Amino acid sequence: MTVVLIHGFTGSPAEMGLLADAFHSAGYSVEVPLLAGHGTALNDLMSVGTPQWIDPLDALISRLLAAGQMVVVGGLSLGSILALQLAFRYPEIKALLLYAPPIRSGDPRRFLAPLLTRFTQSLPKPPSDFVDPRAADHLWSYDRYPVLTSARVLDLISRTRKQLQEVHQPLLAIASRHDRVVSNSGVALLMRRVQSTPQELYWLERSSHAITVDAEWKTVRDLSLNFLRKIFPTQH
Repeated sequence: MTVVLIHGFTGSPAEMGLLADAFHSAGYSVEVPLLAGHGTALNDLMSVGTPQWIDPLDALISRLLAAGQMVVVGGLSLGSILALQLAFRYPEIKALLLYAPPIRSGDPRRFLAPLLTRFTQSLPKPPSDFVDPRAADHLWSYDRYPVLTSARVLDLISRTRKQLQEVHQPLLAIASRHDRVVSNSGVALLMRRVQSTPQELYWLERSSHAITVDAEWKTVRDLSLNFLRKIFPTQH
């Protein structure tokens, strides 16, 4: 079985590294792709459209399935939205692991995104709110948001929200109640609309948005591995 882990917007595979190591140690194969426009310079992200993320992920899932692999897809933030997009396309995907899924954004600037594209190319990120300051050691990301690409992400989230009833794969969602990026009501909407069986939701109380590296990342690890063991008790 292969677990595909997808990083978040402006981030990098580093934010999935702790989980990737844990899955590998538990006997799973792991793929952690780098999304287009990430891991280099902010200018490289400014012209990226969402197909440039989805098409290579399509190719990866197709390759794994053609090789006879059972595939689980997980993602952090935007990565969880891309995981849902893959679930729509590939009913063969065996399970979804959604970390801090931004089904509705908690950032009030989202309402200004179409207008901001006329006035600026990028905006500074707010100060980090890690509970564990060591979380920053496991991250590599840009320090600004590209406005036009952000608007495209919001459009992708809106389209994904309208398709949630198409999701039937077993689904685990984990989010923090103190996340300033993700709306709690959006996570609740996700769980109401998907048709997944089983579906499990867990709330963290001591984490920022970056739940895969912050103070409770080990809880995220344990919940994820336990979920997969329940669904696939004979897989290692």
